[in-house]
Amino acid sequence: MKKTSGSVLVMVLCSGLAWAQGEQKILAKLGSPQTIVYNAKIVTVEDASFSSNLGTIAQAMAIRDGKVLAAGSNDEIRALAGPQTRLTDLKGRTVVPGFIAVHNHPQDWAPVVPQIMQKVVPESLMVNRFLTGPPREQIEKFPQVLDEAVKAARPGVWIQIVFFWDITVSPEDPYIRWAGTRITKEQLDRAAPNHPLLVRSRPAILAQDISGMFNQKAIDVFRKEGPPDFMKDYDQLAREEKTGVLGGLIYRTLIPEVIFKNHLDLYTEMMRLDLSWWAGLGQTTFGTFLYHYPNVLKAFRLLDRRGQMDNRLAWGWGELPQAAWERDFEDPFLVADLATREGTGTDYMWYMGTGEVGGPCTSMEPLPSRPKGTRLVLPGGGCEGEYHPGGAVWNALYKVVKEGGRVIGSHQWGDVDINNILNLIEQASKEGGLTPEEIRARRHTADHMQGWPWPDQIPRIKELGMILGGTNLFIFQDSPRWLRDYGEKALDMVVPRRSLVEAGIMSGIELDKPYEVTDKNVFTYLSWSIHRRAQDGKVYAPRQRISREVALKTATIWPAHYVLKEDVLGSLEPGKFADFLVLDKDYLRVPEDEIANVRVLMTVVGGKVVHLVPSLAKELGMQPTGAAVELGGPAAKY
Repeated sequence: MKKTSGSVLVMVLCSGLAWAQGEQKILAKLGSPQTIVYNAKIVTVEDASFSSNLGTIAQAMAIRDGKVLAAGSNDEIRALAGPQTRLTDLKGRTVVPGFIAVHNHPQDWAPVVPQIMQKVVPESLMVNRFLTGPPREQIEKFPQVLDEAVKAARPGVWIQIVFFWDITVSPEDPYIRWAGTRITKEQLDRAAPNHPLLVRSRPAILAQDISGMFNQKAIDVFRKEGPPDFMKDYDQLAREEKTGVLGGLIYRTLIPEVIFKNHLDLYTEMMRLDLSWWAGLGQTTFGTFLYHYPNVLKAFRLLDRRGQMDNRLAWGWGELPQAAWERDFEDPFLVADLATREGTGTDYMWYMGTGEVGGPCTSMEPLPSRPKGTRLVLPGGGCEGEYHPGGAVWNALYKVVKEGGRVIGSHQWGDVDINNILNLIEQASKEGGLTPEEIRARRHTADHMQGWPWPDQIPRIKELGMILGGTNLFIFQDSPRWLRDYGEKALDMVVPRRSLVEAGIMSGIELDKPYEVTDKNVFTYLSWSIHRRAQDGKVYAPRQRISREVALKTATIWPAHYVLKEDVLGSLEPGKFADFLVLDKDYLRVPEDEIANVRVLMTVVGGKVVHLVPSLAKELGMQPTGAAVELGGPAAKY
């Protein structure tokens, strides 16, 4: 790995000036930096190759107007200081670029973070209660918590009760499958006849149950006030009249578009705090669908206009109701807009593509010897998938790709829909007359890597120039279940990052769970791809392990390409945004088993400190800041 010496300075300025022309000429043209951090180990991650080389390791960095001005030795960078420059001595601490999650849903997580809801949402609008602990204990406490919430709520006020399944909970725990069995709609109707009631579980692990339930009052309100497009899709509500059991998409709609429909100010503040909290966990940019929900889009745009976003947002058009897929894409103007909109927006919010949730199915057949009575990790034997030819999603996206647009793939489980996506891109691009170079320039994507890609899909993915998202959580939780249900060969299809590296395919991380309510952060997430140790303590598919240096690239420089902003994000090079993390340990040197425990002491986005823990704040003579600190999260004790 390259290291700086007193005679080496990484200095590439937009003006074309070289260091040899002298710092005085630089200062005359650009002005003094507002901030200099020095006595640090600054890991620039300027090398985007598939090796473990991260590029230059600098001692100091100068920041001006929210961007990196220069990085180099202490003496070289401190020589740039002017009278107003703030000098920050980091005393040897490690600095890395801010992490980019290609897939996350803060709009889903804010309503389940107790500190955020208690601060923002008055009980005159919505009464919230949260349970934690072992699932059995939570289910047993539920009647008492529900009774207390009903007594606290005025007639007609919404009540939300959230079960939280921690990272240690097994997907086989019988108590996490509670909806309609351990808790019934009749029970909810008796307990809260005068209140619309939402009961939901929110796991820290993807495969754990995310069930929810309505009482009859809630169903009535949702039918009356829910968005018309979505209501056309909700044939399942007829079943829910009896069971009360609902899908996650319904309460994704309910929170912003029913409960907070006329309270955009409160919803926007929830989002502001959640983005701030994520900055404290190490995320500075994320990609997401905005679901076709007006209040979600409005809230983020308000924060952007007010300059209140502590995370940058790359968003896409996806997870639409069936009515929108069937109707909207008949409009050639909309198709042309989506096909040419990628990359447009502001420094904090821009458009990156169009896509949809995939169907969970694999072409593999379950093992005859697998234990009876257990749930398959993923349905096997093949199925049609969400992107099946001739379906509404296929037809709509086919038009976008034919016009030169970009598919962003979200929530893809199993190889069946990946084949559908590859076929769609290949066929639509050919009909649109796109050359191989033009196709690769689109950087089509697909996410999760749960049971894909298969070895025969990798060359096609490479040829199309795709960049993939992967959820390391599946390594941690689902590896034992893949082995049990489909055998040893299946393990190489569970987030196979090493196979992608060997093929020269970039991949990015996904942080797709509410880590705000845990003591984990982005480094816990990275550790799973490094050691591939699962929930049961065993290592699965060790051949797919990647080095800590490559793991860092999956969180920085490679996902910058995914979100179409590698020119300004992903590394700490001159001219790029000054988005970085200050760590309490040396990520490159701590023992592998300690990587999960690396803490983020400070987060800077665009040169602005948006997260600062008390210990470092005291040392620097600054005030602690950020929602993760101010609202009493684990970081408040660092």
